[in-house]
Amino acid sequence: MAAAMRPFPARMVDEQGLEKPQEYETVGSESELTPLNTAAASVKSLHQKPDADSELTGLQQRSAWPLGILTGLVLLAVGLVAAVIAMNPGIFKKEFKSQFLLVGDWGREGMQNQTAVAALMAQVADSLKPDFILSMGDNFYENGLLSVNDPQFHSSFSEVYSADSLQVPWHAILGNHDYGECWTDESCAEVTARCQGQPDCYLSPLHQLDVALWEQDWRWHCERSFMLTLGNGVADLFFIDTNPAISDYQTAVFANNTGGILQQSWQENLLELEANLARSTAQWKLVIGHHPVRRNNRPDNNLDILPTLEPVLEKYGVQAYFCGHEHNLQYIHRQNSSVHYVITGGGSLTDYSPIVHFDNGGSQFQYWGSGFVSCAMEGSSLSCDFYGITQQKPVLSIQLTAY
Repeated sequence: MAAAMRPFPARMVDEQGLEKPQEYETVGSESELTPLNTAAASVKSLHQKPDADSELTGLQQRSAWPLGILTGLVLLAVGLVAAVIAMNPGIFKKEFKSQFLLVGDWGREGMQNQTAVAALMAQVADSLKPDFILSMGDNFYENGLLSVNDPQFHSSFSEVYSADSLQVPWHAILGNHDYGECWTDESCAEVTARCQGQPDCYLSPLHQLDVALWEQDWRWHCERSFMLTLGNGVADLFFIDTNPAISDYQTAVFANNTGGILQQSWQENLLELEANLARSTAQWKLVIGHHPVRRNNRPDNNLDILPTLEPVLEKYGVQAYFCGHEHNLQYIHRQNSSVHYVITGGGSLTDYSPIVHFDNGGSQFQYWGSGFVSCAMEGSSLSCDFYGITQQKPVLSIQLTAY
């Protein structure tokens, strides 16, 4: 509530332009000055020019000579403070901090390790206090959501990640399964048979983008490509839909789904990402996509994406690219490259035996089980811990620095 304002009394001046003290009230039967008027009269006497033959009062003598010295001291102090701030710009500014979790390839109605991963996420979040959670895509298996009323939204999301510590915004992107993945006409027809003639029920990524899901669970936020800015521009997070880049999807049956692959453009997504990176002045630039650029669980890197996306990431000094798709945890970083690749696709089903580890350039780490990643950003440091459900402590910890 706004504070009440009391108008100042009108100023009164004499014929010499000096302010005259104002009388506010009388005391007793004789008009006597109140202490307020007495103080005002004293102030006036200090500002009046004395007669040539009069003597300065003691108070005027004490206040006349130190004024220049005091002014000099104040200016000196201001200059010293300015110099200290210039040399230490963050001395009076609280350093920006942000914590978040990253998980991908998870939505299996709590089955195939999804519940176990969610429980460990909740445990870590109890102490980390994340500001938000990033989903790397493949949010709902096997074919995404069939409508905004698909019960799988609750059975795979709201009911699984119900812990108090996970009640924070979830920022999600689309994976290939979220596009309504099915590879034959027969398999697609089998899925849509569940719709039983409901007009708003069909294979499409559009259901996950619908604000109706946010109305059901306030945490949910999903878009194809978008940006998040943290700490008044300290960090920019860039989300990009990588599905249109995959050549195998272009001829797949599910590419024709409403809002599907054939209605998207990888070149357009890439140009938009580059434009946003070029405009960004953030200390931290982090990019999130579903598909990996580099990987160490297959004999080759992702050649549909690497030739076009990696040069953009390196050109603009992106520090990390987070993704999923591969159902495990990986860390890849090549010498003399700014980009650290973090794969966190272990949100549920993974390979149940160790998979082959290929070094396709910069391979640092691979964890074959289910899990997720947690990150903490503070100033020029970003630390990330890789968690697997086989143990309660990180299986790998890395620290990145923004220059």
